[in-house]
Amino acid sequence: MSNPIADNVEYFIQSEQTAITNNNTIATSSTQNSNNNNNTTTNFHRHSYHTLLRQQQEEQSRLQQQRQQQQMNGGPNGNSQQVEEESLFHSFFRRMSVNMTRNEQEDNSNDDTITEEFLAEQDQDQLSPMFTQYYYDIEALRQSQKKIILPKMLGEDDNLPSMEEISKENARIAHLAEKRSNYFEHPFESTSLGIPWEHYFHQEQQQKQQQQQQQNNIEVISKVSTTPLPIDGRPIAKPCDIFGPLKVAIADLDESGTLYLIGLQYGDIQWTVKRSISEFYDLWVMLKFRSTIDSPPSFPSKLQNLANAIAIRRAPNNGGLGFGIHEQQHNNLMIHFSTHDDYTRGEKRRLELVQYLQELVYKSKYCQDLSGLSDLCEFLEISGISIVRDMGWKGKEGYLEQKVITRSKSMMRSIRRNGWVKLWFILRESYVAICKDTSSLIPTDVMLFEKDFSIEIEERKHFSNYSIVTLSNSQRKMQIRVQKGSEEWLDYFHIIKKNSPWLVQNRYASYAPERENVKAKWFVDGHDYFEAVAEAILSAKSDIFIEDWWLSPQLYLRRPPKGNEDYRIDRLLKRKASLDNVKVYIVIYKSVNAAVPLDSGHTKHWLQGAHPNIVVLRHANRTVSPFWAHHEKILVIDQRLAFVGGLDLCFGRYDTHNHDLTDYAPDDDTSPEIFPGQDYSNPRIQDFINVSDYRLNTVNKRRIARMPWHDIHIGMVGHPARDIARHFIQRWNFIKRRDAKDRSDIPYLLPKGDLISPSDIKKFNGTCKVQIIRSISPWSMGTQREYSIYNAYMECIRNAQHYIYIENQFFITTTNGKDKLIRNNIGEVIVNRIIRAHKEKQKFRVIIVIPTAPGFEGDFSNPDRRSMTLRSVAHYQYMSISRGGHSVLEKLKQAEIPIEEYIGFYSLRNWGKIKSTPNTATPTPLSSSIINVKEDGSPPDSATTMTGRNSLDNSHIMSNGSHLGRSNSIKRTNSMNNNNKSKKQSRGLSVMTIKNTSNSSRIGATSSTTTIEEFNVQPPPPQQQQQRRSTKAEEIDDGKMDYVTEQVYIHSKLMIVDDKTVICGSANINDRSQLGGRDSEIATIIEDQSLVDSRMNGLPYQASKFALTLRMQLFKEHLGILNSGHDRKYQDSLVMDPLHDGFYYNVWTKTAKDNTKIYHDIFHCVPDDTIPTFDKHRHFVFDSIKSPGHIANPNNTTEEHIKTELNKIRGHLVTFPTEYLCREKVKNSLVQELVPSIVFT
Repeated sequence: MSNPIADNVEYFIQSEQTAITNNNTIATSSTQNSNNNNNTTTNFHRHSYHTLLRQQQEEQSRLQQQRQQQQMNGGPNGNSQQVEEESLFHSFFRRMSVNMTRNEQEDNSNDDTITEEFLAEQDQDQLSPMFTQYYYDIEALRQSQKKIILPKMLGEDDNLPSMEEISKENARIAHLAEKRSNYFEHPFESTSLGIPWEHYFHQEQQQKQQQQQQQNNIEVISKVSTTPLPIDGRPIAKPCDIFGPLKVAIADLDESGTLYLIGLQYGDIQWTVKRSISEFYDLWVMLKFRSTIDSPPSFPSKLQNLANAIAIRRAPNNGGLGFGIHEQQHNNLMIHFSTHDDYTRGEKRRLELVQYLQELVYKSKYCQDLSGLSDLCEFLEISGISIVRDMGWKGKEGYLEQKVITRSKSMMRSIRRNGWVKLWFILRESYVAICKDTSSLIPTDVMLFEKDFSIEIEERKHFSNYSIVTLSNSQRKMQIRVQKGSEEWLDYFHIIKKNSPWLVQNRYASYAPERENVKAKWFVDGHDYFEAVAEAILSAKSDIFIEDWWLSPQLYLRRPPKGNEDYRIDRLLKRKASLDNVKVYIVIYKSVNAAVPLDSGHTKHWLQGAHPNIVVLRHANRTVSPFWAHHEKILVIDQRLAFVGGLDLCFGRYDTHNHDLTDYAPDDDTSPEIFPGQDYSNPRIQDFINVSDYRLNTVNKRRIARMPWHDIHIGMVGHPARDIARHFIQRWNFIKRRDAKDRSDIPYLLPKGDLISPSDIKKFNGTCKVQIIRSISPWSMGTQREYSIYNAYMECIRNAQHYIYIENQFFITTTNGKDKLIRNNIGEVIVNRIIRAHKEKQKFRVIIVIPTAPGFEGDFSNPDRRSMTLRSVAHYQYMSISRGGHSVLEKLKQAEIPIEEYIGFYSLRNWGKIKSTPNTATPTPLSSSIINVKEDGSPPDSATTMTGRNSLDNSHIMSNGSHLGRSNSIKRTNSMNNNNKSKKQSRGLSVMTIKNTSNSSRIGATSSTTTIEEFNVQPPPPQQQQQRRSTKAEEIDDGKMDYVTEQVYIHSKLMIVDDKTVICGSANINDRSQLGGRDSEIATIIEDQSLVDSRMNGLPYQASKFALTLRMQLFKEHLGILNSGHDRKYQDSLVMDPLHDGFYYNVWTKTAKDNTKIYHDIFHCVPDDTIPTFDKHRHFVFDSIKSPGHIANPNNTTEEHIKTELNKIRGHLVTFPTEYLCREKVKNSLVQELVPSIVFT
């Protein structure tokens, strides 16, 4: 399943059953110990885990109050006494599977207590994995002041703020944001010294022309001074090439003429370096003896004498002030310069330095590597990774000393050795990188700035030669020693501390700030998105980041595969890696194959074997978070273009707006295959198996319909793309440090800066305000828990003025703030908003579109192990929607609100025809692995009874068609590469008209007389399972069984509010996605500032273009009017006003109800609102002859009747069955009781 609810269910059940089997012996022993020691033994039962969590939380609260009381009473030095607390970070399976004895003696045990001495001996980077079998002393950790991430137990860190707290905090942050500007977006417009560098660069060229300095090297410098940055975003291929296009200018910093500010420019990058005249001279001396430059330029003789004079004054025996000059001598020197060196001579001296430095820079570009230019690099603050494309603010570089802790372990103890190591530091606006020296091309360590990042500066004491800077984030600490004379570093640290956008609170408590003037684009369904992915990969210049829940290397991005062989994703990545030297970095969820057949190991080995430039990391934390997964779907190109949404690059996701059900049409046997091998999938029938065999057909394509996939993705450029890239880099570096710290083939990655090149401004500029939001936690990212997606959902729903439109894979939420199982209150805020609208007599509407049944394999009426996930998820979803006492619909009914006026739940479904193989011989029976024969011998379920557990994920395409059959979609598919749309329609459409009256605009519908074409049908072979009836297959072998139906699986994670705001990403509406501490997710919130004329509730309205066009595209697709033959203007007018009663009742709701009734009559689809009990379900699904999804009762109908009824279906919209099995307890099997409920919520 794409939101991997069942990722570890099988694994958990096996572990649980093994543990329970062994519990008898353990329980006996524990009981004896209990009698001897007066302890209490707690046997595991289905609520023990949650009861234990509540007890521990209450105990923590009591201990916290006790400590506060002790502080108020005045303990020693104002500190409370140390209180032993039981650890919440205890092995999950140990707490769930065996009897546990707890008492104060166990808490004080030496074996289970982490003492301060133990912490002091451990490497902070390796602490987290060591805590799985221990208790820890929380107070001791606080006193040691070590920043250690202690991963939380299941469900422990799930508390969320109230709606009032969210609103109050967002208002405070918004007020601060109005006053805050991003220093690093325009770091070169002004400096602290106010030096106009462009004037200096221009002035140097003019003076050189006037002085007619025709030296060959100076002429070459002037010619290459405008050379642009390399198109490659990585460091320069030949590091010394950086000196070729480097511009140099020098300005005086004081009247004495002894201190200068060097301005340097490489392309769009500028930076400054302070240097004294004596440092210029020292550089010349060093290069004379140690450099690899052929014939380095001579140092000006007059400046050499001046430097020698200053050096004498800097001698140690002369005292120390400033540069080592005694105060009186410094004053004398200043007077001397003021008296004897007028402005002209000072300017001449400066120009001599400029000429010397330019000659030196020019000759340096002919060196082979930077190792022989280490002194020049240090002087100019240049290194092997200094200059990259879009790097932004260059900041500060230089040698500093870092405190390093080494350990040599003996048999008895670990011996710590502390020392200071000189390393090359690179300070940027959002990170600190460390290299071995200036010639290094790969950093040895990276620390990213984040909200809990802190910079503590211990100023140099009177008799000390060093200042100590301590950098810390949620993962670790870093101590740096700044030597006397390098105080400029402290200034730069202060700039970071004051101005970095990554150290402040952002709206919705997100890690990323709001970005203005962004260009963004939506993609509906897989066809359009995959096409964009192919083009984006081909455009990559430097690097590609991919993060997916599931990635299929053999996925075709263009269809049909025949003729598009080069557009298979593994071949595209190999092409870019080999021909263009693009680096490809991929992170995928490390799945458990016993639970979910993703085979991430196959993905890793296949792609890494394609080319060395492709590196794949897998990650999951089975010890700390055995049930949670990485669920993001990210693609980033060069940190400039990014895609985020619900579509994984994997099998089963490709689809068009038509959502065709088959690959074989009854009237065309020559069309190319669109869904090869495992890409033709129906997980409700058969989940993916052995995905490394990508040619394998998991279902019979001649008999079983595929399950269509509806999804949405967003693309954007500029700053939000870099924010998404930063999220990826943060994850990558976290895994690198945790699992591959010593592997040189896996590098640390560096984020780009906020500066946008002037040449890219037009390409990047758009009209949208965009912010990236996410759900992450210590287990998934190594940082504090973030749930900014949840905050955004809550705030946007609360502030909605007119309507809310939601498409989501799940809808699991609560309206009860005291609910201990389901924590997210999205349902509550929806109810409160509707109640407020009703009290204020305001027109307001909520439209929610979700799948008819969860996408898991199984049978609702059979409480077996196979159906556990299906029934469990459905149970909590129905409890959220329509039953249980605290559901959304029940709360509205209790408030006496007319539900249909304010909220509706809908789904999507399609039908088509499938070409069966002529029956000329004994029919080949379908295996039970394909047709799920029930264990009790009862017939297989119809359309949606059997829903398969798959990697259902989110895919988004922009166009929609009304054709649901296969005959015309083949012709449309064949012309995909020419971007042609099929004009031929295979079934009737309803032509909607708007009739204006004096009171309101009434939208009606008139039926078209279009009929579907006649099909030349070969009868399907009979099915083997015919135990109940004696009816022969020949009696129904008349083409009727070619008709099939299946739900269109909604995998979108979308919310549109008031045609103004869009939230789209990978997060479902359930606790797994919303709480932050469970599955990791990413999304974007978009507010287009470009307003267009529209209508709302019959009145003129200014809507955001991005939100309006996306909603209208979805409405047109669902209602089947994209290819209705009418022009776009007419189509837009039909769906423009979502609040108008004429549209909502006469078009939207009527279409859904009419379609639902036809599917009910022809196919007996389940779930269905007319089935309240299991017994009714078994009588409703009675035909054992047909395959799943085919005609329900072929003996009592004719093909003409079937065609007539199906021609009446318009689009894909149907009603969601809120009353299905309303009189039954869906979640009631023993196996379900063994699995923690939070796995399904």
